[in-house]
This record gives sequence, structure tokens and C-alpha cells, in this order.
Amino acid sequence: MTYWAFCEDLSSDTVIIGDAEAHHLLHVLRLAPGATLTAFDGRGTEAQVIVEKSTRRDLSCRVVARVVHQKQDSALITVIASPPKADRLKWMVEKLTELGVDRLVLLNTQRTVVTPGDARVDKLRANVVAACKQCRRPMLMHLEPLQSFAAVLETATNPNKPGTCFIAHPDAPNMAAQKVEPAAGKNITLLIGPEGGFTDDEVSAAVLAGATRISWPETTLRIETAAVVFATMLMSQRKTVD
Repeated sequence: MTYWAFCEDLSSDTVIIGDAEAHHLLHVLRLAPGATLTAFDGRGTEAQVIVEKSTRRDLSCRVVARVVHQKQDSALITVIASPPKADRLKWMVEKLTELGVDRLVLLNTQRTVVTPGDARVDKLRANVVAACKQCRRPMLMHLEPLQSFAAVLETATNPNKPGTCFIAHPDAPNMAAQKVEPAAGKNITLLIGPEGGFTDDEVSAAVLAGATRISWPETTLRIETAAVVFATMLMSQRKTVD
């Protein structure tokens, strides 16, 4: 089995893997000089490397092969979600990364309870890296800190950046019965509210700005479940019309 490791700079023939990545490779996996692994920079470059030497804190590796992955569709998939509590937020970050979502923006609404600070967001970015290694994804999902509803709505419905915006709301037509076909080649944005749901004013503002309301039949999904389920369906339906 080839191990994956994150390395921000893969541009030279000799690369250094340090910090937490080096600690895991050295002290958990017990890699020694001569071992091979796959390094990725989170921007699409993937390299096969051989460990040449190591210290207590880093590994010096020689690049033997390099490939640059290009995103097949230039359109972005963005999930904008009010953070769920405790480890449910970490779970959501990991699963959206595995699915191939491009951006996750944390959303602050009138009913949002969880408001992660910079330290928590940094830890969540480490979870993005770990999820990429687990699912062999060469591009990191961009994780953006808490933003206001007004700010994200303005960006999501910007006419200068063509795309389709959806807002999850229990009173909306259910997505399973509704024929939703995101336009090929255009950005997809999904808005997920807090546990108490979006307020009527927030839903009205989103619809007025051009968002389409969607829901799940018969049940109300939790934040992280809604994010994964609706993102999966939108991505799948978009692919069928590309």
C-alpha cells in the first residue's frame, strides 16, 4: 500500500515533508529511508517520492514521477452551511471532502448556535487534508470561516458569476419529486440552515435573489445529513446533463 502525504511545495526534485505529516510518517507509520509514498500539494499535483533521509522533525524526499490533475469541470460546487454541534461539524467536513465538493463556507444566520473561531477552523482544515489522503483526492476542499447570510447570498446569486443556487427548507417541494437539473458548466451553490432552520425573512431573501427551494420528503434532515444528501444529488444530476 502506498501512503499519501501532504506537501505544500512539489515544484522541485527534492521536497521536504515536515510538521504533523512528518510526525505521522516517522512515528506512526515508521517509514525509513528508501520507503516510497505519494505526496500531493492540494492544488492538483501528485508526486511519487522516495524518502532519502529523515530527522526527528522532517523527511527529505526525491521526486521520481509527477502528474498534474486538472479539474474536469471548471464549475464550482459550493456548500454554505450553518455549523452543526461538536463532532458533527468534523464529520460534515470529511464527507463533503470525500464527495468532491469544491468549497465549504461556514454560515452565520439568525438562528446559528455554533460559531467556530480561527483555531477551530484551522483544525477543520487539517481534517480536510486527512480526508483527501483517505480518499486519494489531489485537490483540497477550500474551507472558509464564518460569514453572514447577507454576504454569502450576495456572492451566491451574483449575476456576474453564472450559477444555480439552492436553499434547503422543509416547506419546499421535495427534491426527490422535483426535477432539478443544474445547468452544465455553471456553479452550484447549496445553502443549509441551522438546527432551527432559516427564518422566513432569510428564505424570502434567498428566493427573491434567485435561489430555488428544495427539501427532503417526509422528514427534516439534520444539518450535516442535508449537506451531504443534497450535495450528492445536485452533483449527480448535474453530471447527467453535462
